[in-house]
Amino acid sequence: MNSVPESAKTRAAALREQLHRHNRLYYVEAAPEITDREFDALLAELGDLEDRYPQLVRPDSPTQRVGGEPIDGFETVAHAMPMMSIDNTYERADFDKWVERVAKGLGGDGEGELFGGEGTRFLCEPKVDGVAISLRYEDGVLVRALTRGDGRRGDDITVNAKTIGAIPLVLDRSRRAVPTVLEVRGEVFMTYGAFEKMNDAREAEGLERFANPRNSTAGALKQIDPKQVAKRELAFYAHGRGVIEPADHFETLGEMLEALRDYGVPTNPGCAVVDSADAAWDYIETFDQTRRGLDFPNDGVVVKVDAIAQQEKLGATSKAPRWCIAYKYAPDQATTKLLRVDWQVGKIGKLTPRATMEPVLLAGTTVRHATLHNFGEVSRKDIRIGDTVVIEKAGEIIPQVVRVVIDERTGEERAIVPPEVCPVCGTPVEIETDDAGKETGRFCPNPECPAQFREKLIHFAGRGQMDIDGLGVKLIDQLLAENMVEHFADIYALTVEQLASLERMATKSAENVVAGIETSKQRGLARVLGSLGIRHIGSSTARSVCGGFEDIDAMAKADEERLAEVPDVGPIVAASLRGWLNSEVGRHTIDALRDAGVDLTSREFGLDTQASDSPFAGKTVVLTGTLEHFKRDALKGVLQDLGAKVSGSVSSKTDLVIAGASAGSKLAKAESLGVEVWDEARLRAVLDEGA
Repeated sequence: MNSVPESAKTRAAALREQLHRHNRLYYVEAAPEITDREFDALLAELGDLEDRYPQLVRPDSPTQRVGGEPIDGFETVAHAMPMMSIDNTYERADFDKWVERVAKGLGGDGEGELFGGEGTRFLCEPKVDGVAISLRYEDGVLVRALTRGDGRRGDDITVNAKTIGAIPLVLDRSRRAVPTVLEVRGEVFMTYGAFEKMNDAREAEGLERFANPRNSTAGALKQIDPKQVAKRELAFYAHGRGVIEPADHFETLGEMLEALRDYGVPTNPGCAVVDSADAAWDYIETFDQTRRGLDFPNDGVVVKVDAIAQQEKLGATSKAPRWCIAYKYAPDQATTKLLRVDWQVGKIGKLTPRATMEPVLLAGTTVRHATLHNFGEVSRKDIRIGDTVVIEKAGEIIPQVVRVVIDERTGEERAIVPPEVCPVCGTPVEIETDDAGKETGRFCPNPECPAQFREKLIHFAGRGQMDIDGLGVKLIDQLLAENMVEHFADIYALTVEQLASLERMATKSAENVVAGIETSKQRGLARVLGSLGIRHIGSSTARSVCGGFEDIDAMAKADEERLAEVPDVGPIVAASLRGWLNSEVGRHTIDALRDAGVDLTSREFGLDTQASDSPFAGKTVVLTGTLEHFKRDALKGVLQDLGAKVSGSVSSKTDLVIAGASAGSKLAKAESLGVEVWDEARLRAVLDEGA
């Protein structure tokens, strides 16, 4: 490994300091001094230095935010201090009862001298409707981020938390001392602006819109690909504490929040410390008048005893601290009339009933549409066309029908009839139910349904699937606009002349695409099955299924019991695959792909016995750096065929790292852990020996 020149060390340190400062200005002080482009240029310069000299990579480097390769999963870790939930209240009387309990807990009698001579102040803060996490800083450096989990144990999402720009990787020590250990509790959330921006982008790509910011945030934090988390533009506000060492570093929660802002950790700007319970109630009433204008989901106010010593004295029940309470506002509701119901087909074929209603003002916006979720919900609530219905947002972007106003019925209302066939392509729908027999969803099983086809075609041609070079989103959109592709097999009939006739498509580019299409014919059955968008059949499952059958014909002849016997294939997958293989759509797709010359034989058949003698069998392998002689996805497939598990991150469980040129932090971590490292030459030699 190259030694690091002093000039590189000095420049990297300066860049880290600048980038941390600009992050603070942007996220905490809302006073940026440079443009996003200038920030990205500084970040790119630091990244180049770290690629050239991996020794410069540090856990607190701003480059660690951009997200590495997908991880295998999340480790469950015990909280050093439990992350308890907060009791809720919805009425002034209940709030007053909590105040009396606090008073008695601090030595007062609940009457005269309310708090037994102890001056008690309250910290009030808007309740952000997000996802609670705990950040642990040691000597000012972020070392771990955990979800709440069950309160005692949470998932380690450190790699994802680092992609959130609002979470500092290193605390600013320039204004005040930082505790040796500081656990910051807070809320990850998505602003309404970021949520709408993301949904508009999804809609433009033909994807379903997400229902609300909180669910989108929760889903993002559990992504195994950090790069996908980075795209969500998540925000963070700190609001509480876990372990602090030394324990007496802060006397009040208000003092701690001020310190966090000095450290560069964002806190809710609406927080206020008040001198009495009556003042806290005034805060609750005042905030209710202004909260709808905020750009983040909020549904109440959290009131906390401010003094940490008093918090400790009050303690907690088995479920929640006694020193805080959340006052939650009633959801915003409105009454309107249901005019009609349309059934929308989503990217995975799910049919969702969408209500069109008489326009009504709700939470500051005019609402005309609401989701009905599925026909099971329609039946349970007995919703009919022509009904007067109550709708609410309750923090949701998409309003929901809460209930029907039965007294308003005239007898002219009409039942909502669920579709028996897909409203777009006419394929008979599949109905799913829960254990109690309640309908939970209707699905169009046709992967070539026009409502789903664009997204599935992009998936089909993408990396890790059929991997068709040159057939990207823009070209697919052109092909669909010109009606040149209506089925998966139509791809294989495309000619150079047809492609060259499209706008901005030169003959050479067209030739490259046709060559990529021809090459993709030999990917094998597992790639084909995993690319078609069959429900419950992704890449990994397709490989498992193909391990039990030599070709598509043998698979198509198998009944559900035979399919379910294959390792890692259960009854749900077996039923889905069996249904598709024997449907008219499935048979047509198979025949058309076969006629087009696509290889439908299994490369995985008998894989376990073939892989048992492989040096990679049972090993966890990580690929890093730029590989000269392999495409990363192709090499991943080769190693998996030889029995390896290919991971995206280096840990103590890693057996082998394959390092190409410009390998960075993963190589450095492997060396620090003593993990075996091969270069590309050694890998090729071993693969050639086994050929």
